[in-house]
Amino acid sequence: MKSKYIPPILYILFTLAALSGLGAESPLTAYTLDNGLDVLLMPLPGSDELSMGIVFKGGTEAQTSGNAGHFGLLEQLLFRGRASEPGEPEPAGALEALEASAFDGGVKTDRFAFAFSLSPGFLDQGLNTLSHLFSGLRLETALSDPSALSEAKNALLARMEAAVSEPEEIYEYALAKKLFSSAPWRLDAVGSEKTLREASGASLKALASRWLIPNNAALLMAGDFDPRVAKPLISAAFASWKKAEDPWKTPPSALPKPGVTRPTLMVYPDATQRKGYASLEMRYRGPDIGSPRFAAARLWAEMLSQSDSRLAKALAKAMPKNSASSTPKVRYQAMRSASWFSLSTTIVIGTLANPADAVLAFKEIVRGTEMYAMKTNPGYFSEIEYKNAKASFEEPPGHENSQLALSFLMDSWLLGGSKGFETGIKSIRALTSKDITSFADEYLMKNLEIVSIRLNPEDYAIKKKNFDSYGFELISPQNAFWWK
Repeated sequence: MKSKYIPPILYILFTLAALSGLGAESPLTAYTLDNGLDVLLMPLPGSDELSMGIVFKGGTEAQTSGNAGHFGLLEQLLFRGRASEPGEPEPAGALEALEASAFDGGVKTDRFAFAFSLSPGFLDQGLNTLSHLFSGLRLETALSDPSALSEAKNALLARMEAAVSEPEEIYEYALAKKLFSSAPWRLDAVGSEKTLREASGASLKALASRWLIPNNAALLMAGDFDPRVAKPLISAAFASWKKAEDPWKTPPSALPKPGVTRPTLMVYPDATQRKGYASLEMRYRGPDIGSPRFAAARLWAEMLSQSDSRLAKALAKAMPKNSASSTPKVRYQAMRSASWFSLSTTIVIGTLANPADAVLAFKEIVRGTEMYAMKTNPGYFSEIEYKNAKASFEEPPGHENSQLALSFLMDSWLLGGSKGFETGIKSIRALTSKDITSFADEYLMKNLEIVSIRLNPEDYAIKKKNFDSYGFELISPQNAFWWK
């Protein structure tokens, strides 16, 4: 589940509050239209481009078991479908006419979005393009075209077929199915053949009318523009867009916090893995957005990502001789109801008699030793580690990079609305060692984990009996997908 399937969606190792670092030189303007549309404007003096986009809260986490993939169909119809009217340019054609390029968008775990960059001289035209896509007639007319819907279904069915033979997709689907067994479809933008076949114009209209509305959206702009000029143009383009009932009034049910109910070992014969090497990973259920432990998880991940971290030193010292583990990587993918984080490393297995022993050693070092120390020892992380990690959240993105700035705007809005950029840094600054130990206790020690190894199929074939004897579950195209 990468890219279109489960985005990278948001590895929160950055600061969303880095926007405040830009604030001194490029003040952020945030306001809300009468129809509920949030507007976030960030002028960047010196930038040679203008980036703009619209983002909706929702995405795959808003799906049900019966409409998985329907947001993906909306994406196809809006951004890649036929023209709404004879002679009307499709989105791709409209962007080409504006000499613009799309750089972000589609369906992700926590959003439905579309963003592009263009010359600052096309401000008015860019706003009109966005207005046409979401507040104009395009959606209604696209959903009324049976042939366009059929083409959209075929496009997603082709993606589904391709995923079955894509190693990264097989692996990510398998872990999502195991970690969120109650609702793995909440992380899948493609859906199943059944749910795609059952989609109709009427069902997609109902979905769009609930989620693709101004009071569930934000208009974002960053780059070379004058807010005083932009504001009346924004009002003219979007003020007539009608609001509707808040779709989060009855939010999707939260997934259970324990991701797995028993310790789980998994092995994946992956042809993309270099012979003699293996990738090890521990994946946990993590704090959701809005959780009291959310900020602590972000800071914890940043501190563990340092090459000289205590964990990195412990792995280098305690892993089997000659296995030469790499610096551990930490990922934290935060959502409103399906967050997870992981620790991973690469080891040399060519000289190991039993690679399964290395997996268990990795688990023991991380969970049995280091995570326990994080829970029980408030001094596990030094004062300088806290200082440096917190400082990293205040480093601003490039002052002239409108795309990066807009991505920060998008992420911050999703996390905290129009004030997300202000509250994020405050929550990080306020954290203490006690907050980290509490997080470690609740999410690292009381939760169980998936421990996996990815290795070349030839290496696996030689050591298959070893993995079988330890009870490793085999990941394969036949069992990885929730819809099989």
